[in-house]
Amino acid sequence: MSVMPTSRSTTATATASEVPILRRNASRSLRLAAFFTMAVTGPYAILLLAAIILSAILTGNVFFPDLATSAGLEYAGRFPAAVTVGYLADGLSHVLLFVSFMAIVAVLRPRWPTWSQLILVGAIVQLLAGVTKAFVSIHTVISVGAAYLAADAAGKVALLPLGGVVAGLRQGLQDMDTYGVMAVWVLIALLPTETGMPRWVRWLGVGMAAAFLLHFGPIGFIIASLLLPVWAFLLGRWLKSEHAPQ
Repeated sequence: MSVMPTSRSTTATATASEVPILRRNASRSLRLAAFFTMAVTGPYAILLLAAIILSAILTGNVFFPDLATSAGLEYAGRFPAAVTVGYLADGLSHVLLFVSFMAIVAVLRPRWPTWSQLILVGAIVQLLAGVTKAFVSIHTVISVGAAYLAADAAGKVALLPLGGVVAGLRQGLQDMDTYGVMAVWVLIALLPTETGMPRWVRWLGVGMAAAFLLHFGPIGFIIASLLLPVWAFLLGRWLKSEHAPQ
């Protein structure tokens, strides 16, 4: 008769003793995510922008050639390593953003579960689209570029429509990952004031989303790349100020 109550008491005591440990681990994870956002997610945008500029200087074009043109197809065939690095670097940016977005989800989940779920959906969409775009682009762009270099004059003309199809596929995936990131930025801007999300984080997110939405071309990308480190730094400070979920 006395064995079962003792077992329950021991289990309850062990469970209660684990709670502070779990809270400390959650707090430590949140601090790491805050540091990651400030030190990696933000500065990476500047590094990617610098790498794109450097690729244009060294190879005469950017990492992401326009396959609807003969110059883009020739570039993809002549510089497969540069194309691979470019697409992988672009895909990695979405992985880094996903980490920072998940930190926001972790903070919001206890008190604002609906908002956290909406941000989670946007974060997953941009991650899947960004990573898929990277690997699909590497395979198709390099293959078509190599075929273009090996073809004769008539074959090169015949490959131009195929290049346009590949470019359209990549652009579709590009739009998907961009809209996913934009959706998260807008959701962050619309968060209740009670969350304590800094005003500048909200407005910078809206500004970056607008830069992409208004189709400024490379100018929009440059604007977002320059604003993202500031956004990430302010977001990281907010994450550091937040307590671990209770």
